[in-house]
Amino acid sequence: MAENILTRQYFNSMAEQWEVKKITEGEEIQNLLSKLDWNHCSTVLDIGCGTGVLFPFLEKMTDGRVKIFAMDFAECMIYEAAQKKYPSIKVLCGCARYLPFQDNSIDRIIAFHVFPHIKGKILTLKECWRVLKPNGELAILHSHSSEKINAIHSEIGGAVKEHYLPPAHQMGKMLNETGFYVKAAIDRSREYYVSGIKISQLSTN
Repeated sequence: MAENILTRQYFNSMAEQWEVKKITEGEEIQNLLSKLDWNHCSTVLDIGCGTGVLFPFLEKMTDGRVKIFAMDFAECMIYEAAQKKYPSIKVLCGCARYLPFQDNSIDRIIAFHVFPHIKGKILTLKECWRVLKPNGELAILHSHSSEKINAIHSEIGGAVKEHYLPPAHQMGKMLNETGFYVKAAIDRSREYYVSGIKISQLSTN
């Protein structure tokens, strides 16, 4: 619990300068999002949305025909930045381990630059599986390899020093164990893309 509080405090303190940092270039975000299957998609959930870095790309990619939801547990990130700039997107404050959505209600879930910071990764994967519709897709995305991401967090230190992004093959195994079919597991210099499709019964292990 103390680690969660420290993490939230860290990201709240970064809210005003977050977009100034320019975490990644727009072209990289576009390339990552283009890997998802957007056909027959009516609902999207952006977990760990921060200040809404993905919002303009999601709106453009879905051409205004998709209901976009977003969540983050750092209230300053979402209320002081994301919600003010994108009133058309429903932004919620909460934890990814407890998604406030009904079973089988979301078509796509995107976790961009957030998974290392999530405590209880298996619980989060199970929650994503629960709220996704059959054949829904969960995409875990980063603009660097897991090795690079982990090195960055170690260098930053403090609240995020030990925040760990599993290598793609390990993440794929976690997805498989929680009921997903692994569509892709890419982990290279400028791209981390692990995708799971909900097609089977959720594991009770």
